[in-house]
Amino acid sequence: MQPEAKFSMGHEAVGRWLTEELGKNRDSIEALLQTITKIEKNEIRKKSIEGKEFILRIDRDEVEIVALALDGDIGSDFDTQDDIPEDTNLYNEEMRAECGLPDFKHAVESWQAFICR
Repeated sequence: MQPEAKFSMGHEAVGRWLTEELGKNRDSIEALLQTITKIEKNEIRKKSIEGKEFILRIDRDEVEIVALALDGDIGSDFDTQDDIPEDTNLYNEEMRAECGLPDFKHAVESWQAFICR
């Protein structure tokens, strides 16, 4: 059974990223935490990590998780914006999220503790 991280509305992408990109890979979790520490210590300014479904962008101020399908144009499944029916709201909250670095680090540490128990 695959563990699943669930986050509140507006941050669903964080849960999906933890579940789908990190999963139970302890080495990847540890490498990510080391990267976060390097950013906190100003050893590196920022880092992008492209996964199978999402790209993770980290800098000292914030973390952004974006589905590769959205990394570009939200309406990319349509030939033009004219193909989208009027008054259509595209729901992409589970495909994109932003948060502060300390909150993200806490989430990754909590995920690590959950996976390694």
